[in-house]
Amino acid sequence: MGLSSGLRSQFLQASSPLFVIRNGRVCSVNEAFCQWVSGDAQAILGRQTESFVGHADWEEVRQQLDQLLRGDQSSCQFDCSFDGLDDRSRKAFVTAVKLYGDHDGAVLCGVVDLDVQRSLDRESDQMPWQLLSFERLLSTLSASFINSPIDQIEDQINESLKSLVQFLGNDRCTFFEFGDDDARINVTHSYAVQGCPRFPIGTFEVAQLPWFINEFREGNCIFAKSIPDDLPPEAEREARYCQEHGIQSNVAVPLRAGGQVLGGLTFAFIEKPCSWPRETVLRLQLIGEVFAGSLLRRRTEMSLRDKIAENEQLRRRLEQENLYLREQTVLRHHHGKIVGRSDAILKVLADVERVATFDAPVLLTGETGTGKELLAQAIHELSSRSGSPMIVVNCASLPATLIESELFGRVAGAYTGAASAQIGRFELADGSTLFLDEIGEFPLELQAKLLRVLQDGKFERLGSPDSVSVNVRIIAATNRNLQQASRDGKFRTDLFHRLNVFPIRVPPLRERRDDIPSLAWSFVETFGRRMGKTIKSIPRKSMQRLQRHDWPGNVRELSNAIERAMILTDGDTLNLVMDDWGAERPSRRLSLKESEKQQILNVLQETGWRIRGNGGAAELLDVKPTTLEARMARLGIRRPGNRSDDS
Repeated sequence: MGLSSGLRSQFLQASSPLFVIRNGRVCSVNEAFCQWVSGDAQAILGRQTESFVGHADWEEVRQQLDQLLRGDQSSCQFDCSFDGLDDRSRKAFVTAVKLYGDHDGAVLCGVVDLDVQRSLDRESDQMPWQLLSFERLLSTLSASFINSPIDQIEDQINESLKSLVQFLGNDRCTFFEFGDDDARINVTHSYAVQGCPRFPIGTFEVAQLPWFINEFREGNCIFAKSIPDDLPPEAEREARYCQEHGIQSNVAVPLRAGGQVLGGLTFAFIEKPCSWPRETVLRLQLIGEVFAGSLLRRRTEMSLRDKIAENEQLRRRLEQENLYLREQTVLRHHHGKIVGRSDAILKVLADVERVATFDAPVLLTGETGTGKELLAQAIHELSSRSGSPMIVVNCASLPATLIESELFGRVAGAYTGAASAQIGRFELADGSTLFLDEIGEFPLELQAKLLRVLQDGKFERLGSPDSVSVNVRIIAATNRNLQQASRDGKFRTDLFHRLNVFPIRVPPLRERRDDIPSLAWSFVETFGRRMGKTIKSIPRKSMQRLQRHDWPGNVRELSNAIERAMILTDGDTLNLVMDDWGAERPSRRLSLKESEKQQILNVLQETGWRIRGNGGAAELLDVKPTTLEARMARLGIRRPGNRSDDS
């Protein structure tokens, strides 16, 4: 539907029937709409709008929607008949607005059932206003708040308070929020009719109205038609405050959303006392839910914006740290911080560029320290999702007991100690890329839930039965042989195939020795800037020893070696101390035949001795399967146990 997670939640939980249409078809509905047309979402989604609207009304409805999409008007309202899935016709009042931030012409519609509300209106003649008009107001407010970007919610609250005062006939309406300080509340909005003072905007001491504000914190409504008669004895300060400020009646509802009370909405009567019946408060609670949903969405999205801004600032700082390079050394840079010019790394980068523009899952395989996260970042930055930061999850660093809530989120009270709700990484990555590092360590019992997200983009937060939909591109990385793990029952086979749509093998540093000088100088310049040192030369023998070393820790180990050398160096020539990892000990060089045999064996072990097909050894070595089999025969390479090749 194009909605953020917070806005989508507000849409789905709204008490008024709401639906969204795009290109003439229903693309999203909330539960209230499903109940109204007597159907479930699966039976409604994808249907043409014309199939719901009565035939006699369709032409007028179509003209209204066309004018809205052309931009001739910002919103429209009309009466029409609706045909439910139970073949019963319903008269409805519809408020339609173009969905903000959606460039495909989506329209958000709020519905009021005219038949039901007219019946209620006839039965409730003691009500101070027409129930039908109230339902229209509720539907309009719901659509307006859901369709407001968070930077316009402040203005929307002001306009809504004005509409409520004008509609309900009281003198003042005030909106306040709870903060971290229990001794104060924050009054953010207030509207009053002409001749009546607004409630002062800003912080307000709880001690001035302790009973009143405590009732809000407990989630209770307040209905004081006659002050001080309707106030309890413990509300002595409230009675005195109202008398001092000329308040004859006060009706108030808490703002509840997400299992917490966020603030309150008060309706003051100054010129004349309140004449509403108590049943009115029940309907005002629906108004409070609309305000609370928008307030929760604003808080959530502002938090996300802060996190995104922090990540972007960190990313830019890291990029700046890597801009300064030696002019004497010709380095070939690809995609930011990836350094290399060897055939092995160029092949990987070609695959990165090839897959980046698609949303297909990518599985990065290779030894620890080869730079898989950098490649994942390169794929993300070359994709259409680069406007949002890539969300990173290290599956090996999260305890099995916490990984579910970290990934999928939780509601308050989902388990002991979960005092508040938490947004999961999948929701944070909605519209962006989620990088699952060390995916081979992902708990087996949660792999089915992960598979469902990959297949249909849906999951449930921990402690909630409601499904959440996300649009996330998955990049996974592992140093394990997932195919072999799936055969051994340690990793789901269906999840492996889902992740393995586009595998990229990241070569170890010993297979790209030509890149070691460029990498070494890149690290020298990076650490030099941090340490305030300038290195002008690296001894030739030291560089040759760096290139001869096998680097079991790969690029990460090389980085650590250069950093240690920079710390020990006092002059402008790098002092490489290499005894501790055996570089000084003489070692026998492998012959060309031995090197070829060792490389083939390494790849065969990584693929579980599978030669052919996607991710097979022949593909990883970039040779034909028949050529690889011929070389294996020539080099005497046989699968352990003399079993035939799994080709």
